[in-house]
Amino acid sequence: MNSIIILTDYLNRFGSKQKSKTYRSGMDIDKIKTYFEQENFQVEVLNIAECIVRLKAKEPSYIIYTSSEDHNDKYKSFIEDIILFLEDIGHFCMPSYKYLRAHNNKVYMELLRTSLQLSDNLVFQTNYAATEEELENSKIKYPVIIKGATGALSKTVLKAENRIELLESFRKINKKDSFRLLIHQLIRRIRHNSNYKKEAVRRGKSIVQNFVPNMSYDYKVLVYFDKIFVLKRNNRKNDFRASGSGLFEYPKDIPDSILNHAIFLRKHMDLPQLSLDIALHNNKPITFEFQALYFGTKTIENAPFYFKISKSNKWERHDANNIILEEFYTKSIVRQIKSKL
Repeated sequence: MNSIIILTDYLNRFGSKQKSKTYRSGMDIDKIKTYFEQENFQVEVLNIAECIVRLKAKEPSYIIYTSSEDHNDKYKSFIEDIILFLEDIGHFCMPSYKYLRAHNNKVYMELLRTSLQLSDNLVFQTNYAATEEELENSKIKYPVIIKGATGALSKTVLKAENRIELLESFRKINKKDSFRLLIHQLIRRIRHNSNYKKEAVRRGKSIVQNFVPNMSYDYKVLVYFDKIFVLKRNNRKNDFRASGSGLFEYPKDIPDSILNHAIFLRKHMDLPQLSLDIALHNNKPITFEFQALYFGTKTIENAPFYFKISKSNKWERHDANNIILEEFYTKSIVRQIKSKL
């Protein structure tokens, strides 16, 4: 099977790229197509909405696709339906549907992360909840971090020192639509008198994890098959969060344990590319979050170098001044496919 299908969104955009031709236009599809053709792949570009008719009767193909970060995930939900269906009828979607589900969805991402059975599961001891009632019934040792399912730059990541702060944080993260739900509830109580059990007014799937102290920075790590790009992110001033701080640097020396952990996870998760938030805790790597598609590309596009393991099994630093994102993206897909043949 030497054919690959590229699925774009309704504006014919594909993937994410910080330095795109126009704002939010994604990667250059013509470049991606050319790089695949150089590897002897037949390439077809389809819009996500038009692909079903074409692919229903087509022999199984490799499919790469975009995700979306639209309002309320309405368009992403549509993409999820399509990709799940394509997998069901035998196509090979890269990455598989479960990783699309995990994109911009910290709850399912965390469920997948814990399924890897890493040692840091004991560090985080994650709890899950979607209402205040479920939070109150959880056995939690403080301090903790609560994360809403969606949100970038740590906007929905808050710290709680006690039960009251935890509930306040949950309400802050999930205040949207609460007034509308309250009105609906009042109408139901009047209509059904006492024959009605009060429902949660504030709802929103969230995760609660142990707060890991003494973290002044973490690493944003992008893995493209066997090449690793690393950005060190220092915490915001008087804050526990590094994401969105703007206090970034590209250190020349990265602990081998971070690099080994990143390449292990990519192989273990069977992915061509992977974005990871990693830190060291008691000199061992722990993984806060990951994404398998549609992740930010600032780390690779601005990196002065990348890391690759040598034939002597040692990590070496390579110049990255002439990096072309589309080339690294495409070649990692090709390497992943060939590794399965």
